[in-house]
Amino acid sequence: MRSYPQTHLISSFEILHISLTTVSMSAQPDMISNLPDELLVQIVSCLPFKECVRTSVLSKRWRYQYRETTNLGFKESDFVSPSLQDPDRIDARQRFVDFVFQWVGRVQNRVVESFELCLSSPRAYLAQVEALIAFAVRKQVKKLVLDFSSPTWRISPSVPDHEVFVVVPESVYNLTSLESLTVSGCRGFDTKRFADPGIFKSLSFGWMRLLDVEYLLSKAYRLVSLNINNCWELDIVGMEGNLREVSIQNCKFPDVSLSFDLPRVDIFKYSGDIIYLRFNRMNTIIKEVHLDFQMLIKEYEDPNDPNTLCDHLYGLRSAMTLTVCPYLLRVIQQPIYQMHLLQPLTTQHLVLKTRLHPKEFNGIMILLSNCPDLETLTLDMLPPTSFSTDPTYPGIDHKTYWMQNMTCICLMKTLKVVVVRNFVRGRNDLNVLKYLIRYGTVLERVELYLPYGVDEDKKKFANEGAEMLQRSSKHVHVPCAQFLKR
Repeated sequence: MRSYPQTHLISSFEILHISLTTVSMSAQPDMISNLPDELLVQIVSCLPFKECVRTSVLSKRWRYQYRETTNLGFKESDFVSPSLQDPDRIDARQRFVDFVFQWVGRVQNRVVESFELCLSSPRAYLAQVEALIAFAVRKQVKKLVLDFSSPTWRISPSVPDHEVFVVVPESVYNLTSLESLTVSGCRGFDTKRFADPGIFKSLSFGWMRLLDVEYLLSKAYRLVSLNINNCWELDIVGMEGNLREVSIQNCKFPDVSLSFDLPRVDIFKYSGDIIYLRFNRMNTIIKEVHLDFQMLIKEYEDPNDPNTLCDHLYGLRSAMTLTVCPYLLRVIQQPIYQMHLLQPLTTQHLVLKTRLHPKEFNGIMILLSNCPDLETLTLDMLPPTSFSTDPTYPGIDHKTYWMQNMTCICLMKTLKVVVVRNFVRGRNDLNVLKYLIRYGTVLERVELYLPYGVDEDKKKFANEGAEMLQRSSKHVHVPCAQFLKR
């Protein structure tokens, strides 16, 4: 089956708005708005909370339906602009907390299935946080999200202990209605305190010290989704079970290896430091694999000994969609590792996060050569760094590299679509695309998407590049469009 990337991003609210507008403009009555209240409540409850509230503007029939939603989600970022400074920011945060309590006060006697509270650095609101968590527990929610992480932590090398305030209360550990739990930015979290870990289908942890994860996983026999990001002291050496989705991002491990026995996994994501990932038993077909080590790239510095990346690729060779970072592209071209690496992948959609620096060229060709079934290639262009603006690299001429007579099986037999995200017509992207068009004998489309909000001059320059590519090919369609932001 051909794998096409998502090219147009549109919200659930916009889909619903288009549907209602289309119906109202036709001769047919508005069938959606004429549904019983019970069904309308189910519709708004399926929307993210912010979009649910926006349905009030659709029509009179929808004006108050959002108040009946069973899924409550309160995010500080929806109310408080990151550009605000004290005291305006303090006032905005207080209005946000007041809004949450006003809403909660209106639904004391209604069913609530999910509750989400995202409030950064809540030191001034610990009593309010405790009261809101108690409300969620009383409602016996199935999904609970407690996120108290701060945006400033994302640019800090470590999280100061004095900025972590919230302690998860005992009532949450004893809440047996839960199916999905997210905890982020809390202290003293204890994975062994849950009354019944077997209730969980989804778990997500972030920005905190996390111990005894293996104990929790051994008890959570229904678990299908696990997400761990920016946690430290993660004392886990193995992961097994019926997990369908695993995401581990930017965590600190006391050990240097981690094994996986996941025969049913569909989505696997890993980012952060390089440790030895052993894939003992994996699904014969994995829908998505993401490997991201770009945080390891230092300016003007070549990668160190990275032979474990070869094993990572081989262990995940059954990925239908494979996403890799610039660091991996730079590493795999090293001659001493190529013989160890070269094992065919079954990948049909390859996503390359790249700056198209000459240091990455050989790595791109190696991956293309080892994806004989590739149908879609996506170049996800990253913003330049100070080292990437220098096109020189010993042994590789960025002006002539893609003019060489080199090809591979996927270009001759399977590659049909090339997508470029954040296309700005730089020094090397046109050369790469000309090469793909020249040797892609079955190539049908080269889709170019500009960065969101790009100015008119750059947009014109990019469109001229698209027209130039189109003139160079008679068999490939080269559309250029604005990339829509969700």
